[in-house]
Amino acid sequence: MILFILKLLIVHFLGDFTFQPNKWIKKRNKKGIASKYLYYHMLVHFVLSLLFFITELQKYFPGIVVIILLHYAIDVVKIYVCNKEVLSEFKLFLIDQFLHVLTIILVCNYYFPFEFKFQDLVSEKILLIITTTILIVSVTPIIIKVFFQRWENDMNFDSKESLKNAGLYIGIIERIFIVLFININFYEGIGYLLAAKSIFRFGDLTNAKDKKLTEYILLGTLLSFILAIVIGLILKQTLNS
Repeated sequence: MILFILKLLIVHFLGDFTFQPNKWIKKRNKKGIASKYLYYHMLVHFVLSLLFFITELQKYFPGIVVIILLHYAIDVVKIYVCNKEVLSEFKLFLIDQFLHVLTIILVCNYYFPFEFKFQDLVSEKILLIITTTILIVSVTPIIIKVFFQRWENDMNFDSKESLKNAGLYIGIIERIFIVLFININFYEGIGYLLAAKSIFRFGDLTNAKDKKLTEYILLGTLLSFILAIVIGLILKQTLNS
């Protein structure tokens, strides 16, 4: 089963990334199902599938056809949604890839049935990891935002000089790293992370010559690190108990 699903994933990644020029994507987004490049894309997937399953083609050919047909349907819907601009390109990309991989898993399950138990999704460890993720991604940013509201009127940020929501995503990523470092006993990593962030921020603070901004960034960094360390330690202690 592992070899089968790996072959399907390799075919998918090669077809969707390695052998799909940007020109094809732009043309098919513009012309939709009338674009020849959409069918070139399907042909690439078909040829790759034949190459990878040449010795087992008789057995797996129906599954290959199903995957390609569903791939076509997903891409057509993606083109339609993309042109409507109801979702960001990044979100659309994630949904698109999720559906393609889900298709592969379903076909794999047809040939190699595996038992799925809902209880496995609601085990204590899984729920604990989900809770931790929510704390890192959703709860902690709000805590930090509420904490800094008292100084909101004192700060004047020029949004033109920074990427939209970049600080939010940087904070989320750094907290994920901290929680991960704690749970693999790599405490030195927290120090390296803090040092790296300090180095990158040093130039901004030097050029700003703004004491309030310096204090704001320092407080935000320390608060983010403290919350992440607390969450990481609680997760580690609970998993080991």
